[in-house]
Amino acid sequence: MFGMKPITGAMIDSLLWSASLLGILLLFATFIRVRFQFLKKYYISASLIAGLIGLILGPEVLGIIPKDVISSWGALSGRLIIVVLAPMLITGSFPQLGKLGRVTASQSVWSWLATAAQYAVPCLMSALLFTPVMGVNPLFASVLEQGWAGGHGTAGGMKMVFDSLHYVDGASLSITSATVGLLYGVIGGTIAINYAARKGYIHNVTTHDEKVDELLGHDHSEVGSNITISRNVIDIFAFHAGLVGGAIVIGYLLMRAMKLFFNFNLYWFIAAMLGGLVVQALIIKTKYNKCIDRPTMSRIQGLALEFLVAGAIASVKITVIVKYALPLIIQQGAFMIIMPALLFFFGPRLFKTNWFENTIVVFGTACGVVATGFLLLRLVDPELKTESAEAFAASRPFCSPFIAGGILTSMMPNLIAQYGNLTVGFAWTAAFLGIVLIARVAGLLKFTKQAA
Repeated sequence: MFGMKPITGAMIDSLLWSASLLGILLLFATFIRVRFQFLKKYYISASLIAGLIGLILGPEVLGIIPKDVISSWGALSGRLIIVVLAPMLITGSFPQLGKLGRVTASQSVWSWLATAAQYAVPCLMSALLFTPVMGVNPLFASVLEQGWAGGHGTAGGMKMVFDSLHYVDGASLSITSATVGLLYGVIGGTIAINYAARKGYIHNVTTHDEKVDELLGHDHSEVGSNITISRNVIDIFAFHAGLVGGAIVIGYLLMRAMKLFFNFNLYWFIAAMLGGLVVQALIIKTKYNKCIDRPTMSRIQGLALEFLVAGAIASVKITVIVKYALPLIIQQGAFMIIMPALLFFFGPRLFKTNWFENTIVVFGTACGVVATGFLLLRLVDPELKTESAEAFAASRPFCSPFIAGGILTSMMPNLIAQYGNLTVGFAWTAAFLGIVLIARVAGLLKFTKQAA
């Protein structure tokens, strides 16, 4: 039905076996993560460690884990991104700027500018240098934003996009880009904080407390889910999984309809996110809307994301990284200069107060993941006394569905394949300048510093 093939018992057995092995790697990686303090210092997650262990044990290095298992992990990662994105717009309410409207708008502008640069510059570099001089595939230009702003989850999920465009090297390069971006986000962000502190831009710098126990236990446990519907009716996790399932099915039907009626390839993970918006619209005016619990949705996304990241990293092809070593060094190295330059230029011109706090949280997110952004924010605002965290959260609905793993991220490889890097690069350069102009007209951006 709907073009799907029946799943045999043998297929389910293989899936259960592969997923269980990946779960064991995640468990082992958790033990390593809490044991070695330097991993905490650089904010290396257990899923990243698990993926690296799988990569070492796989056919690319030691050959202990069979190639078929690694291939299954890579395929699983490409599908789990659907589960990660499907609940994104099922929030129980529609986004509002709220009382922090100006700061939220400025953070949104800064997010769009950082991401537009990650689209434009790599495209122009590929058009003018990598493809004509080094013979690099034009789609290489898209891996910077997928990895840095998108993170490991997006990078792993883009495998299906690259596969559809017959660029088998893309997924490995995207994961590598995400790893570089994550490490640079922490290290480069810390360097930027130390510089800003010396210049007097911030006053509450703290150090990362390596003695804090990350095994919380019962006495210090955090609430990860709220029971919003009686257990006599359904388990809260199952209820939310049903909502996610509805979003995925609607997304699949939307994807098929777009292909059938408009001959347009809408990837399932983006269609599922739009399906989530449909679910939201259908349920928001009913009494069941109050049963939607965002922490529970986050747990579903988190479960899928941990397995996605571990599987994607484990399936990276090292030979591909070696093959692309020089263009990777040039591309990634360029943004190690560009990102802090954008931070220190636009930060004091977009925000009237607490400009560094408001800018560094987006910087960390645009280089690594949201957790990286909040790690850096905690260093400069340990008690979250500024409006930065709240404004950042309020700005995400205006950014996440589109950039850093959203619709535009999924479209970039296709746009490059259809129009070429030069055209796409100039288009994003124009978009960057257009965002600057709109922010200036709206009174959000001043060409002179607004904050000291």
